[in-house]
Order: sequence, then C-alpha cells, then structure tokens
Amino acid sequence: MALDFEVLTEDGSSVDIVSLEMIQHDELMNLASRLNLPKLLRFEDYCEEVELSLSELPQLSEELAIIRKAARSGKIADFARDLGALTALAASRKQPMIAIPD
Repeated sequence: MALDFEVLTEDGSSVDIVSLEMIQHDELMNLASRLNLPKLLRFEDYCEEVELSLSELPQLSEELAIIRKAARSGKIADFARDLGALTALAASRKQPMIAIPD
C-alpha cells in the first residue's frame, strides 16, 4: 500500500501521481515533526485521505524545499523533489492536491 499524492483533472480522474511507501512515510513524518512542518504533518495518518487547497500549496512547497535540504535519505529528497513538482503542477492548474491511501 502506498500513499498517493494526486492532482485531479477537471473530469475527476488522476493522471499525475507521486507515491510514498510506508517506510518512507515514517522517515518523512519524523523529519517533518523535528522541523515543525505543519502542512506535511497533515499527512501523518498514512491511512487517511487529505486534501490541500490551492491556498495551502505555497506553504507545502516551502516545506518540501526544507525537506530536500535536510533529508539524509536520497529517497526522501527525491520524493520531496517529485512532490514539489506535483505541487507546482497543481498550482499552475489551480487544482487542489489530494493524498489518497491506495
């Protein structure tokens, strides 16, 4: 099972997805907690669906930049980079981003 971060198209389908595995999730949440990153901490429950509104995306982008710099794991840094790109895509489309356990 993965936690999938998605930007939906206007018809409600998802074509742009970044996935986070459970082991990476634990590492990311530990880092987000240590650095006090509230937008990322909204994804703390691996099994809960979370939606970030368009207005929340800039702060998420800032937090992901912090994670990229602080991550000791290349996988977490890569995830932060990929999720940052998805966040930018969501903002350019003026769409929310959703995290869905899959």
